[in-house]
Amino acid sequence: MKLRYAPSQSTGIKMMGDSSQRTLRLQRGATPSIGEGRQCMLAAVIILVWVCALARADGQNTPSRLPDDTPPEYTSIKRFPQNLGGNFLAIFSTKNIAPLLIGSASTGVISIWDEDIKEHFSVQDGSSSVGKAGSTLGSLYVVAPVVGGLLLAGNRSQNNRFNSFTYSLAQGLVIDQGINQGLKYAIGRTRPDKSNDQSFPSGHASTSFMFATVLQRYYGWKAGIIGYGVASFISIARVRENKHWASDATAGATLGYIVGSSVCRRTGISIRGAKFSIAPTVDLAHQRVGVLITPN
Repeated sequence: MKLRYAPSQSTGIKMMGDSSQRTLRLQRGATPSIGEGRQCMLAAVIILVWVCALARADGQNTPSRLPDDTPPEYTSIKRFPQNLGGNFLAIFSTKNIAPLLIGSASTGVISIWDEDIKEHFSVQDGSSSVGKAGSTLGSLYVVAPVVGGLLLAGNRSQNNRFNSFTYSLAQGLVIDQGINQGLKYAIGRTRPDKSNDQSFPSGHASTSFMFATVLQRYYGWKAGIIGYGVASFISIARVRENKHWASDATAGATLGYIVGSSVCRRTGISIRGAKFSIAPTVDLAHQRVGVLITPN
């Protein structure tokens, strides 16, 4: 076997054999190069444009068009399981047809270049700082406690919008994870790094885009742009970390968007009213009239 070293090339050492040629790649550093950073930024811009197309198809050109008179039962902690059923059925609304078609078409088109994206964008050996940060930020071990804490805070809050926002987040997280995990086991797609058969769709992408969609619906596009920017970063990080194909992330983002939109449309902004009730009382035996104040 002949050994040939090309000093002008910094990508690796080439070993030439009689019947095959192999390339040994040096492990890339943890910090992405300027070219790789531009690739990440370009991917983020493409994702944001894609989200805008989904929102336009869904009729969300205004910051928020949520119903502001939904029953207080829709944000009741005691009725959380019952509301899960209602919000799950809301996913099958005809309003989700356009986003589903756009997302499915995008997933199918991007799947054609899955191998090319993996070859030129993903880290093949080791990991990167971008991949580690995104994987941690979008992990269920991080998102679930945050959403749980927000739910408790919202339940104590006097702000009806914040209360409904946190309730929608919690409902969306449970529904999103239920559908996501079911699809993972049903489809059984192998991850790019061969670690397991739960690649499709990306759970990180679906959770983060669900979070961003709920944030946008309740607090407008200024907050939504930040949310979708973070969700894009997390999705790109998972592809770069070689944990997902690009089409996995697209499918996950579509699922998260549909779940978030559906939950928000049904939950709306629930007006819970006062914390106590007042009722007149009459005591005929003692000929007294009074007022009874009862905490709700």
